[in-house]
Amino acid sequence: MSDATPRKRSRWAVAAERRLTPASWFQAVFRQWPFLIALGVVIGGIIVVANDHFKRGTVIIAGGVCIAAFLRMVVPSERAGLLQVRSRLLDVLTLALLGGGTLIAALIVPPPS
Repeated sequence: MSDATPRKRSRWAVAAERRLTPASWFQAVFRQWPFLIALGVVIGGIIVVANDHFKRGTVIIAGGVCIAAFLRMVVPSERAGLLQVRSRLLDVLTLALLGGGTLIAALIVPPPS
């Protein structure tokens, strides 16, 4: 083997060179902004449910899922981040049905007595 031919590096060596710095970690998290917005609304709804406001919190959770559907429909696939699972149509339909079903269930369930 001559010195001119490049050696094949192991995948561990390649992974070690791609270590995350704080700046690259922040950029990687910031790229997930559509997912983080929807997740923030859903977590807010869970907090409201935990404070004994079941109906109000469930409506907020359904709103968060519907926001995720809207963002997946509007944001380009290259920037959708973790909201992109399958095709755009399938993602939007799944999230919209989940959000709409949760909203209907939240509005139908009678308040606790």
